Order: sequence, then structure tokens, then C-alpha cells
Amino acid sequence: MNKRVSQFWFPAFLTLFLSQVALMLIQEFGPRDYLSPAASHPRMLPQNAVFAAWLVTLPLIGALGAYLSGRAGADAKSIFAAVTFPVLPFLALALIGLPLALIFDDHVARGFSLPLFFVAFSAWVVFPAMALVARGWLLFHLRPRSGRSQVSGI
Repeated sequence: MNKRVSQFWFPAFLTLFLSQVALMLIQEFGPRDYLSPAASHPRMLPQNAVFAAWLVTLPLIGALGAYLSGRAGADAKSIFAAVTFPVLPFLALALIGLPLALIFDDHVARGFSLPLFFVAFSAWVVFPAMALVARGWLLFHLRPRSGRSQVSGI
């Protein structure tokens, strides 16, 4: 396998695939809508419960991507890029898709507000990137370096 493939592309697409599968499985089998027993005031579980459960799984997926990339001998920039790769589709949608939709679709422009954009951008780009990097970056810094001489204790 090519060095670029083993250090970046394979871990990047694996983290992308696993993060999307985790989101799909959590939406399908995760927290269900909850209706309280009080029939007069039914309360439902917010959709944020699915999103929060997905954010909890992302550090494990990021750690796997960082491990595979670091094991292949990647440097810190390649590991960071491979781990944050699942966020790129959401980033492209926010930076390219939304402005195009605002220009060409009048229905989007009526419901658009800048604070709502920043909330959505944080929820789908910033928080998942932080969750993916959190454990992966820690794993990268705790791994033994091959260039260091390791002295065994007596």
C-alpha cells in the first residue's frame, strides 16, 4: 500500500465511514422519542439526545483513526487531517451549499438567520471535530516514539 494511502486516506475514510454508520445506528436503535405518562402534557425526548449520543461515540472513532494513521508512521498534521476528515462534508455544506441555497432558493432565505447558522455550524462542524480530535490527539501524544531510546528500569 502507498504511504499516503496508509497514513492518510485509509484512516480518513475509515473514520468517515464509522462516524456515519454510528450516526445511522444511533438514529435507528438509539434513544427513542419519549412520551411522558401524563396524557394532558406529553413531553418528548429532544432530538439532541441522538446528537449527544453520536458525540460520545466520536472520540472512540477518532482514536481509531489516529492509531491507524500513527501506526503507519504519519506526522502530526496527517493524523489531525485524517481524524477530522469526517467533518469535511458538513463544512463544505455550510460554506458552499448554504450560500448557494441562499442565492438560488427563496424558501431558504426566508428562514435563514445568522445566529441559527452559527448554532448549526457549531453543532455539525465544531463539536464533532472537537470530539474526534479529543481522544485521537491524546493517543498520538501518548504513543511511544520510535526515535527515542527507551531505558528499562531495573
